[in-house]
Amino acid sequence: MKKLIITSVSVVTLLSFIVGCKENPNSNEATNNSHIPIVEQKTTPSITPSTSISPGTDKEALEVGNINSIIPAGWHILELIKGEPVIAEGDLNKDSIPDIATVIEKNVVDQTASPRSLLIAFGGKNDTYSISIIADNVILKADEGGVWGDPFDSLIIDRGSVLVSDYGGSNWRWYNKYRFRYQDNDWFLIGATMGSYFTGTTTIDKSDEDDINLLTGEFIQRRTDEKGNTTTKKGNRGKKELIRLQEFELENM
Repeated sequence: MKKLIITSVSVVTLLSFIVGCKENPNSNEATNNSHIPIVEQKTTPSITPSTSISPGTDKEALEVGNINSIIPAGWHILELIKGEPVIAEGDLNKDSIPDIATVIEKNVVDQTASPRSLLIAFGGKNDTYSISIIADNVILKADEGGVWGDPFDSLIIDRGSVLVSDYGGSNWRWYNKYRFRYQDNDWFLIGATMGSYFTGTTTIDKSDEDDINLLTGEFIQRRTDEKGNTTTKKGNRGKKELIRLQEFELENM
């Protein structure tokens, strides 16, 4: 991922037409396209790590009694506000049983920012959960947001998919939204939005941004010139092979 130095961050050929955002990382303002709507994040009570599962590769399903049991040993659920763990709930595998997505962070062992991972688990009968995936290369660390600070913006489940958002920078602000969906027994990136703007001359509603639906190839591209004139282009770049969540790399976006 290319950051323009600058929570709630240009781009390789695959996502050369990608973007959409909100006025600030805590805003609920909708984007100018239908790919990435903003909805309220759900939370649950604080949770303590227990099991010894390690992030890194696809995990076989593990039936457990509650959310506590699926948190890897040595990790904890991220809390941007103390007592409010980052957890989203919704039906992800179309079985009418609530599933969860959460951000886990490695316990601090030194003064450097700890690694973070995206954990997704399917709900089962009797309040059990099965780990579907732990993806290591989706969530930025706390020190990767530039002057802005922690770039993690939000994690929600929307329309049966997981939506991860980040935001950062300084005078130059950047933001990204990545949408992942479970299909064909695997997780894939199906939509992406990426943008940037200079706070000294413009606002986020006139940022340079690209938004693409990777399922259809449709894109929306917005550009603002030095005089503040904004143009919007829509089109279809054609369908391409989807990126698996386990192979997703932020630095390549």
